[in-house]
Amino acid sequence: MADPIEPEVRPTGVGDGASAGPGPIAAPPGIELRAARASDARSFLAFWQAIVAEGGFVRSEEANTPARVYRARFRRSWSDREAQVVALDGGRVVGHVYVQRELHPVTRHVATLGIAVAADHRRRGIGSALMAEAFRWGRSVGVEKIMLAVYPTNDVAIALYRRFGFVEEGRLVGHSRKSTGYEDEVLMSAWIGGRT
Repeated sequence: MADPIEPEVRPTGVGDGASAGPGPIAAPPGIELRAARASDARSFLAFWQAIVAEGGFVRSEEANTPARVYRARFRRSWSDREAQVVALDGGRVVGHVYVQRELHPVTRHVATLGIAVAADHRRRGIGSALMAEAFRWGRSVGVEKIMLAVYPTNDVAIALYRRFGFVEEGRLVGHSRKSTGYEDEVLMSAWIGGRT
């Protein structure tokens, strides 16, 4: 049920790329993009466990969150506060973007983004289609700036972000303390409305 203070914002065409970064971007053939649903939880969990097992791309080193937590999160996957969009191949989650606006009044114009694509589905345009949906959501709810953090060794992701207008804003030295040691994180942002 929608929050009575902030009316729910529903996607009008998830996957149509309307008002997206560098222009409309359609999902690749055979891939469905849509707001996550509670019924996606188990498939998402398997997807996330595989991403985490790769090591090196995400902060998490373990994926122990039970499917019931994702079921609850996905019941409200497109709202004024956040969007969770999945890419599906035959019902299997093969990509995910999560974008969440900051709640403080002075930073409410900013949202933070996280994105992942399954290893066997990379370099097919899924990441671009998911990014376009994040931008579309942001513009639809008045977000002006999207921020993210990425490991400096993730060249493929950094190239994707740059194609969407992200620029480096700084580096958090030794910010991640993983089992393999400390890793820097590069902060990047893109203005999608308002100030440029």
